[in-house]
This record gives sequence, C-alpha cells and structure tokens, in this order.
Amino acid sequence: MTAHLTKNASEEDVFRENRKIAKIPPIIKPGKEYNSDPSKYRPISLLNTEGKVLEKLLIRRIMHYLYKTEFLNNNQYGFTPQKSTVDAAMEVRQFIEPHLERRGVVLTASLNVKGAFGSAWWPAILKGLREAKCPHKFYYLIKEYLKNRKAVTAIDSLSKEKKHNKRLFARVLL
Repeated sequence: MTAHLTKNASEEDVFRENRKIAKIPPIIKPGKEYNSDPSKYRPISLLNTEGKVLEKLLIRRIMHYLYKTEFLNNNQYGFTPQKSTVDAAMEVRQFIEPHLERRGVVLTASLNVKGAFGSAWWPAILKGLREAKCPHKFYYLIKEYLKNRKAVTAIDSLSKEKKHNKRLFARVLL
C-alpha cells in the first residue's frame, strides 16, 4: 500500500480533507475533575481509520528512508524505535562515570520542550526532507499530508474548528 501511495501521489488526492480532520474529545484526566486549569484535559486527537492508517504508513516510510540514507543522528532518542529516555540516560551515565571516578567536575544540562512534536514547524520538516534528498513523489505526499489539516473540539452541541497549516507557504517550499 505504501508503494501505491508514493507511486500515485501526484495523480490522486491521497490525503483527502476528511482524512485530515482530527476530532479532539475533551477527556478530563483522573483526579482533575474540579480543576479549572486547561491542562486538566488529556490531549487526544482522533483521526478516521483511513487517515490513521495512511499516517502510520507515511511515518514508517519516512523513518525507513531516513535510516536507509543514514540521515538521522545516532544520538536521536525521541520518536525512535528501540530507543528511549532510559537509553539516553545510560549513555550520559557512561560518558560521566570516568570523570566522576577521577573526582572530576561534571556539569549537565537537559532540555525538555513541552509539545515539541505538536509544534514542529512544517516548512523546516520539508526543508530537512529536501536536504536529505527525499524522492520528489514522496516529498509531494508529505507536503499534501501537512496541508489543510483541521482539529475539531466538540462539547455537547458546541464545536470549535481550527485549521493547522504551520505557515506552509509555497515560496518556502520552492
């Protein structure tokens, strides 16, 4: 199916509008029922089944290409199969231990960007794929995936729709 997607990406609209709508139900985290803080809601977005399957296939294809071309840094732990924060911590420990054994001074800094994945700037993602010499049809498919996405939150009879384009302008992509 992935081959079909990339082969026919320029011939058909693989990511139709209905496959790009995320429904966000307001699910309250346990124990936060009476809290007025907006962070009490669990940030879950639901795509229709076709959209979710296509998204998974696209992500698998991106990761396959990036590994095949050795474009990813070996120190990438987030969103990487068979790697976790525990692996990152163990690598830091292995680096630090010899200095501590010699009674050396070790300083570390850690950065955790809240919502980093959800706030990724799409033109930068596309630029990175171009720099990785991503095949044209595959690049076009990703560009289509990112274009005109929507999120809909509904409570009872009220609903709010928000478009997500992350400043995806043609002049940036060319």
